Amino acid sequence: MNSDKIRKVLFVINPVSGSNQEIDLKSVISETCPRHGLRPQFFETTGDHDQEKIKEAIAGADPYAVVAVGGDGTVNLVAGLIINSAIKLGIIPTGSANGMAFELNIPGRIDESVAIIGADVSKRIDLLRINKKHLAIHLSDLGMNARIIKRFDQEKIRGLYGYARQFFKELKSPSHFRCTIACDGQKRRHKYKVVMIAMLNTHFFGTGAVVNPTGKINDGRFEIVVIKPYPWYYIFHMMVAFFTGHIHRLRHVRTLSCQQAIIEMVSPQDLQVDGEPIGLVNRVKLEVLPSAIDVLYNSEKDHFFLKAEEK
Repeated sequence: MNSDKIRKVLFVINPVSGSNQEIDLKSVISETCPRHGLRPQFFETTGDHDQEKIKEAIAGADPYAVVAVGGDGTVNLVAGLIINSAIKLGIIPTGSANGMAFELNIPGRIDESVAIIGADVSKRIDLLRINKKHLAIHLSDLGMNARIIKRFDQEKIRGLYGYARQFFKELKSPSHFRCTIACDGQKRRHKYKVVMIAMLNTHFFGTGAVVNPTGKINDGRFEIVVIKPYPWYYIFHMMVAFFTGHIHRLRHVRTLSCQQAIIEMVSPQDLQVDGEPIGLVNRVKLEVLPSAIDVLYNSEKDHFFLKAEEK
C-alpha cells in the first residue's frame, strides 16, 4: 500500500478494563491495522497522570484518530483530550460497560472494530458538560442507576453478571427523592418525586435498553429522562417498554429536552458519569456542547443512531 494512504492512529489501551488482560491487544491490533491502511501507535493507561501523558502522546504521534480501547470510562478520557479538534475518536470496546460502542454499532471483535476505524466514516456529535468540570459522552444519571454503578465499582465480580446482581438488589427497594428541574433558563421549575434521572443525548443503556428514544445525537440539545416511583407489579411492563423503545410513553416517565438545565435535589444523591461514580451531589448544572467531537461509527447497520438522522 502507498505510504501516502497510510494513516497514523494512536490506540489508548486500558489494560485492566474488562477482558483486556486475556488478550495481547497490541499484537492483534498491529496485525490487523495494515490491512486497513493504518499505522498503529500505543499508549497504556496506568492511572498515574494519564491525561497529561496521553496529551503528550497525541502531540508526538500527530494521529488522524485516537482510539479508546476499553469501556465507557476510557472513551470519556480520550474524548476529553481531543474535544473541538480535527482528530477523530475511535472505539474498540473491551470494558464491562460499552454503551457508547453499542450506540455507534461498533462490534466487540477487534478485527471488525479496526475495520470501522479504517473505513473512516464519521460524524460530529454533541457532548454534555456537568457542573462545569465533568465531560459526558454517553450517559449520566442520578439516583438508582448511579447507586448500582457505585456498588458495582466496589464489587470484585465484573461484567454483566456483576451489574445484574447489583441491579436486582436495588430493584427490590428503590428509594425515591424530590427534585426541581429548570430548563433553558425558564422561570418555571418542574417538580418531581423520582427514583432516577438520566441525562444524555444518546439513546441506550449499555445493556441495549432504550432510555431516550426521542433524542438526537447531534441536534444541539440533550434529554433529561425522569423516572418516577412505580409499583412493584409495574416492573415487567417497564422492562418491556425499555427494550422496545416505548419508555417515553409510560405514565411514570417524563422526558425534557434542553440546551442547558439545573437540577436541584432536596437530599444529596449519587451521580455517575459514563460509568464512573462521582459521589453525592445536591445540584447538577448541565450544558450541551454542540458538534464537540468527530466519532467513527459503523454505517452498515440500521441502528438507532442512523434512524435519528432521518428525523
